[in-house]
Amino acid sequence: MGNSHCRESGSALVIVLLIVALLIGIGVPLLLLTGTGPKLSGSLRHREEAFNAAEAGGAAAVAALRNLLANGVITSFEGQYLTNPAGIDVAMDPSGNLNPAYFRRKTNEEILHSLDPNGDGTADFPNVLFFHQAFAKDGAGADDDRFTYTAFLINDEAAGGEADHNDAILVVIGAVRAGTRVLNTVRLEIVLAIEIEETGP
Repeated sequence: MGNSHCRESGSALVIVLLIVALLIGIGVPLLLLTGTGPKLSGSLRHREEAFNAAEAGGAAAVAALRNLLANGVITSFEGQYLTNPAGIDVAMDPSGNLNPAYFRRKTNEEILHSLDPNGDGTADFPNVLFFHQAFAKDGAGADDDRFTYTAFLINDEAAGGEADHNDAILVVIGAVRAGTRVLNTVRLEIVLAIEIEETGP
């Protein structure tokens, strides 16, 4: 009878250990999942905010260019393209190799840094339409530097082809920051074309 009691106790202990192992097996991943949930949610929110900033920058850049054209300040995109830092607008180098400086081969953060290498908050090159432009206001009504956009034009024929200054690529980078740290960025590329009115005889 004592022997039977030991076997029952041993069986009960094994069952308890299996249940504990099962609970740990379920609990640990659940804890990890609930711990990463807020991070994922925050990341998605920052991405959406960066997208909103990029959209606002695209609208602002198109309005500014439309105004320059309407007022006769410019008649085409010639002279409005970003050409520096060197190679930002050229897909291939003179030897026919991929150009690592081309804007499509750089991350958004690399582009932003290359436009402001000294980090003073001002673009160091001409023809940047907007640089770290805030698109929202904070609670006090001042520009909220956490949400910004940068916009510039790229000559879509810079890599070769027939010159046509009536179209261009508008590149807009929306960014969300916490202090100096970039939390997320979104890049939009918009093809712009100037409609040419044909005058008949």
